[in-house]
Amino acid sequence: SRYMLTGTFRADGSSKFAQGNKWGYFPSAAFGWNMHNESFMKNLPVITESKLRFSYGITGNNRVGDFSYYPSLSVPIINSYSFNNGTPLQGVVPDDLGNSALKWESTEQMDLGYDLGLFKNRLNLTVDVYRKTTKDLLLNADLPTTTGYATAYKNIGIIKNEGLEISLNTTNIQSK
Repeated sequence: SRYMLTGTFRADGSSKFAQGNKWGYFPSAAFGWNMHNESFMKNLPVITESKLRFSYGITGNNRVGDFSYYPSLSVPIINSYSFNNGTPLQGVVPDDLGNSALKWESTEQMDLGYDLGLFKNRLNLTVDVYRKTTKDLLLNADLPTTTGYATAYKNIGIIKNEGLEISLNTTNIQSK
């Protein structure tokens, strides 16, 4: 129970993307070291727990319409017209541009953490440093009106979140 290692590999397929972009590949791994089980820590009775952790992984997002990669047409009532005998007929208009280059949005996350328990876990400290980066964001982006379309799904941009999380938990009074 000193060293822990886990690994996962996912291959997710989605019919929401065109041929060639249907599959996304998402690996992850984590490592943990229970340092309090090492011989050099056994002589420190004040330390109940000491664990170093590292994890890395990628996840995917396919949240777009079912056929967003296809251009589409619509038959709105406002586009009806009369022809010859005055019978109204419906007109067909382009509705969505489509984007056959759409692909999976991916989020890559790394975390380095340390857990410390002192005095039979009456004082617990957890520290985590993380970085989360999302690439190829799936966005229903605005288009210039000259195209004749209002929006189209695109893979646009990168978002990066970084941070430090510190948590301190104490048990000040413990009784029956």
